[in-house]
This record gives sequence, C-alpha cells and structure tokens, in this order.
Amino acid sequence: MKVTAISDLHGNLIDIEPCDLLLICGDISPLEIQRDYIQMTKWIFNEFQEWIMKIDCPTVILTPGNHDFWFEKMINQSNTYLFNKLIILIDGEEKVYNSTDDKWYKIYGTPWCKQCGPWAFMANHAELAKKYEKIPKDLDILITHEASNLAEVGTTHDNGTEIQYCCAALTDEIRRKKPKYALCGHVHTGNHNITACPVYDYVFQEETEWTNVNVANVSILDESYSIYFRPTTFEL
Repeated sequence: MKVTAISDLHGNLIDIEPCDLLLICGDISPLEIQRDYIQMTKWIFNEFQEWIMKIDCPTVILTPGNHDFWFEKMINQSNTYLFNKLIILIDGEEKVYNSTDDKWYKIYGTPWCKQCGPWAFMANHAELAKKYEKIPKDLDILITHEASNLAEVGTTHDNGTEIQYCCAALTDEIRRKKPKYALCGHVHTGNHNITACPVYDYVFQEETEWTNVNVANVSILDESYSIYFRPTTFEL
C-alpha cells in the first residue's frame, strides 16, 4: 500500500500524486482566516473539499493541529467523515483495507500539543499524558500534530541555531506503544527522513529486546511558512 503523508499546509493545497492512503498531520487552516469560523467553514466546504475530492486516493485521514480552531469547535467526536472519503481523527482509530495485499491497517490520530500559547488542542503535561494513554498498541501508523523527541523530528535548525520543541509525554507513549510508523508535523523543519528508531523492552534485568519505530516529520513548509518539503511517501 502506497502511503503519502503531509502536514502544516496552512492553506497551501499542493498537488498530490496518486496513492492508496493520504495522511494529514494537522494545520491545514490558512493563517489569515484560522480564527474566523464563518470564513473557515466556507473554505472547508469549497476550496478544501474540491482539493480533497480531486486527489487520486480513496482514503484521506486527517488529525487537526494547533492552528485548526475550526475542528476544535465544530467536530465533537472522532471518526467524523467529511466529503465521503475524508476521515477526521481526534483521539480515534480507523482501520483501512487495502485490496492489493488483502490486509487491514490500523491508524490512530491525535491532535494534542503541549501548551505554548492560546492555540487549539493545547494541554499541559499531565493532561497530555492522559490523552496519549489512549493510543493503542499494535498500530501500523500513529499520526500526531505534536513532535516527539525521536530522531530530531521536533528539532529546528533555524539560522544555525538548534532548538528542541519536542514533547516528552508523546515520546514516552510512542516508546510504550511502539507503532510501526509515528508521523508528525508542528515543527516545520524537523527531520523529514523516515528514520528507524530502536525502542527497547526490558525483559530481564540484563537482557533487552528492541523494536524499530519509523518516525518522520511530514510538514511541507519551512519555518518561514514557505513550501519547501515534498510529501513523504512510503510502502506499508
């Protein structure tokens, strides 16, 4: 199954090549109208809907981000379907069937980020720990807006200065639940290379087993909000 993943569009509805599953890790809202619910409703059900329906992909799964105020106010339950093929996950799970390999794949999405101002889907560390506890085991793909502390997906290198924006609560839960893939956005210039991170299970006092979790930041924008990165694609 060909998977394409993107994040942090901020209104930039880019061309997407044909795929079996498109994942969006939040912040689709245009910055200039992000807090205007009337204008966002018009944009969602006009430009955004037209874009979604034109994409050559049968299933699109979105978890919102901290700029997506419209979703925080308008969507009150997870697994909400829009435009027939767009699934909104807010602390929710979706199983996607692929006929090519006759398999079901389990996807989980959560939009929450650590507190950094008056933005959508913000929570403190204790609240985040409780929300991330809902992430199930045996996931094929975890999509979050927040970045973990794995493989520098939450690290910027802005003008030569390295800054960490990662979330400890999310990192801990990824290590516990060990999804095959953990994709995020939020930190626009975090590591975009799919990187296998060994996560260790302590079996006995001196013996360990480990599992690889493949992580990547999938933002399409750089820190100046210019389109810079190509969509991330991989075979699942």
